[in-house]
Amino acid sequence: MITQLVFVGHHKERLLESVRALRELPVTKIILFVGEEELPGEKKVREVAEELKKELEVVWDVEIARVDKKNAIRAAIQLIEVVNRERQDNKEVVINASGSLRTLAIAGYIAACVTNSRIFTSIPKYNEKEEEIGIEEIIEIPTLPIDFPAKEQIEILYAINGGVDALDKLIARLNPKMDRSSEEFFKERSRVSHHIAKLERMGAVRKVKVGRNVRIELTPLGMFLVKGADFVKPNFGGVG
Repeated sequence: MITQLVFVGHHKERLLESVRALRELPVTKIILFVGEEELPGEKKVREVAEELKKELEVVWDVEIARVDKKNAIRAAIQLIEVVNRERQDNKEVVINASGSLRTLAIAGYIAACVTNSRIFTSIPKYNEKEEEIGIEEIIEIPTLPIDFPAKEQIEILYAINGGVDALDKLIARLNPKMDRSSEEFFKERSRVSHHIAKLERMGAVRKVKVGRNVRIELTPLGMFLVKGADFVKPNFGGVG
């Protein structure tokens, strides 16, 4: 079973045709995405979404969801979360970017790459008056493979969470019962420091000087890797 994520714009007929063009796939559910913000033209987008829902729910289970159309990074994270949620219900996901703004199309492509999902867009069809009258064809966009870090590095990314003010605090998150004065702690410090250096070179974390400490934060790439990793979050003793 497949859930199709559809980015809604003003061109209702293009979207309808693009959805129908993917009927060869075993789609059972459609999620129509509109913007969270009150952007220019968004009122019409929401009206189109309601009209689409009425027409599509004759065949499919349809829901309307909201996504950040201005911030591509946040939108990508939101979409990755939706993909993961659908997969927990044993559904695969395809992304239909036929009607989206550029920022949302970028977010959709990032989400597709991170989650190894298929993403499609359509080529508009025009009449002799250069008026759009549907779609010429729908095409699949090739995605780039993501080389996820090793499990222990994903654990470190999870532990960094919203950021950590010092390496020792990160180690405490990973090992809340470990004695800071023990030899084991210093060995763990060396291990974690080694992985942080690798993750920094990869572009998944960054270090920020704050007074005497060095704060460690996730970059957007780090956030994508955490959200997209096929990994069960371990218990870090209080890490949210």
